[in-house]
Amino acid sequence: MINIDATTPQLKAVKDLIDAYCSLDISKIEPFISKNFKFQTFPKTIDIPEEAREVHIERYRGILAAVAKLEVRIQHRRTALKLTD
Repeated sequence: MINIDATTPQLKAVKDLIDAYCSLDISKIEPFISKNFKFQTFPKTIDIPEEAREVHIERYRGILAAVAKLEVRIQHRRTALKLTD
């Protein structure tokens, strides 16, 4: 699990959420999803419809069951700046 010094209630909630996602177990993630959650794409697209909380959770239950490991990497883009006169 993630190593965060959760000394405040806010940091404890963030740590618990990250640990739930890293566990790849949707039942641990469900308590963090609002009861009136509705999945929507932005901008709207006809290929992906809006989904109610239960439908969205069931769809991701199957996806998470197929994933063996979750890794997140952040890549910083190196941009060269040109200085002109």
